[in-house]
Amino acid sequence: MVACLVGAPSLRALQAQGVPASGCTTDTLTVGFPQRWLGTRIGQVSVDARTVEAPPGVIGSFVRALHFTTRLSVPLKNLTFAAGQVMDSLEIQESVRRLRRSGVYNDVLLAGTRCGDGPTDITITTRDSWSLRGDVRYGRVTSRVSVSEMNVGGSGRSISAVAENVDDRAAVTLTYSDPYLFGSMLRGGLALRNYADGRSWGWNIRTKDFSPRDLWRMAFTSSQLMRAQLDVTQPVALIIERRLDVLSFQRRIQQDEGGVTAFVFGVEHEKSDLDVVQRNARLGRPTVAREFTAPLAGFARRSMQVGAIDWLVPGQLNAEVPNGFDGEFVIGVGHDLMTNGPITHFDSWGGYTAQPNASTILTGDLWLSGYVENDLIADGVARIAAAAYRRAPRGSWALRVAAERVLNPDPDVFALSTVDPTLRALIPGSRLAESALNVTLERSINAYTKNRQWAIDAVPFIQYTERHRNVATNDTLTTNPEVVLLGIGIRRVWGQPSQSPIRFDIAKTVWMRGSVSNRWIITFSTQPWFNPSRRRQGGRDLNNGR
Repeated sequence: MVACLVGAPSLRALQAQGVPASGCTTDTLTVGFPQRWLGTRIGQVSVDARTVEAPPGVIGSFVRALHFTTRLSVPLKNLTFAAGQVMDSLEIQESVRRLRRSGVYNDVLLAGTRCGDGPTDITITTRDSWSLRGDVRYGRVTSRVSVSEMNVGGSGRSISAVAENVDDRAAVTLTYSDPYLFGSMLRGGLALRNYADGRSWGWNIRTKDFSPRDLWRMAFTSSQLMRAQLDVTQPVALIIERRLDVLSFQRRIQQDEGGVTAFVFGVEHEKSDLDVVQRNARLGRPTVAREFTAPLAGFARRSMQVGAIDWLVPGQLNAEVPNGFDGEFVIGVGHDLMTNGPITHFDSWGGYTAQPNASTILTGDLWLSGYVENDLIADGVARIAAAAYRRAPRGSWALRVAAERVLNPDPDVFALSTVDPTLRALIPGSRLAESALNVTLERSINAYTKNRQWAIDAVPFIQYTERHRNVATNDTLTTNPEVVLLGIGIRRVWGQPSQSPIRFDIAKTVWMRGSVSNRWIITFSTQPWFNPSRRRQGGRDLNNGR
C-alpha cells in the first residue's frame, strides 16, 4: 500500500488515513455528488494506491512479484482539479471516470473529509487490476494467441503481442500505447503486423480526452499495408497497397444537460491499389484503384448522462453506467486521381444507452461507412449491435444481437468484424459473406463473491449464428451456414461496468446446416461489457488493416 499527499505543489509520503477526527465528516463519491461538498474549497489531495488483490501465502507472493504497483504519478496526471480550487462537481466526477476507464484499476474510490467550516480534503483510493492478460482461441481454421501487459512497469502504458492464423493467413502483431506521450498532453500508439507475404504498420497521436466538455480535440492517424503474393503455376495473384492518413479536429459548439455537440473537420488522404486474382468466388471487385485527398467535415455528439447499477456483483456499491446518445458522422468529398472523377467517403456511428428502470439496461449501436463513386457504393458496410441486460435472482440475463451487411467490398476486406469470433472457428475456409447475424442469450448465476467488489459467475448460454452468401476459399460455391451452440462459461465479473470480465467458455454445436462441423469450441478471453467498438470505423485508435 502506498499513499501520497498533494498540497499546493508538493508531493510527499503519507501514512494511510484513519478515522476522521471529532467534528469532521466524511462522504464518498458514488453516483451522486455529496451535497456537503458543494461551495467548499479543496484542501489536501491524497492518493492511496493499493496493489493487486492476491491470495495469501506463496502463491500470493508470486502473483504480487509479477505485478508492478501503478505509480502515483498516473492518477495525478488524470486529475483536472487541485488543492485550493473551489469544488467543481463535473471536473471531479470526470476525473474519477477517467481513472476507471483507464483499465489500470479494478476499483477507484473518492472520499472527502471536512472538519467544521474548513476545506474538503480528498482521498483517492485505487486498487490495481491484474495487468498481464491473455487470449487463446483455437479452431481447425482459426487460431489466436495473445499476451498483453496493460500497465508496463506501473506506468499506465501497454504493450501486446498477438499471433493468429485466419483462413491460412498467419500474422504476428506488436502494439504499444502510451497515454502520456513524452510527458505531454498527448497520447500515442503504434502497431506493427507482419504477414508471410507482407507487413503493415499504423500509428497515431491525439490529445488526451479529459471530459465530454473538452473545447478542442485533435487526432492524427497514419497506416500502411503492403502485401504481394504470386503463383505462376496457378491463376492466383495478390498485390495490395494501402495508405491512409487522417488529420481531424473537433471544436465544441454547443452544450446542454444531455451532452456536448462538436464540429468535426480535417483532411484525409487515401491510396488503395489492389489486384486480387483467385480461382474461387468473390463478393466484390477483383481490382480496386483509389487515390484522393479530401477535406473532412461532420458532427460529433458526446453524452454527459450517467445512470447507476448495483447488481453486477451482489452487495456492491452503486456504479456508474453511461447513458444517452453518442455518435459521430463525417463525410469527405474529393477527386479520385485513379478514375479522374468525384469520390465521396462517408463514415458514421451512433450509439444509445438507456435504463428504463433500475434493473434493466438497453444499448444499441449502428455503423455506416463506404465510398460513393459514379453513383455506386463501394466497400460499403452496415453494422448493428444491440444488447439488453436484466437483473435476476442471484445474477442477470443478457441478450446480445449483432448483424452486418457488406456491399461491394474491397477484395482484402474481412467482413463480419462485429459478429462473435466463434463463427470463423466453426466454418472451415470461410473468408467473406454478404451478411451475418449472431444472437446470444445467457444467464449469469453468482457462485462466489469477494468483498462485494468482484464475483465468479457460472454462465450457461445458447447462441445462434448464420452467414448469407458465404464465400469459402476451397471452392467456388456459396453456402448459407447456420449453427446453434449450447455452452457454459465461467466469468470473473467486477462491480464496475468499465472493467472487462475474464471469460472461459466451452460450447458444443447442437444444430448445424451448410458446411458446419459438429464440434466443441473452447475459448479463454476478456470481453468488454459494452460493445468495444463504440466509435466510427475511421476513428479507431489504430487503423492497421482489417
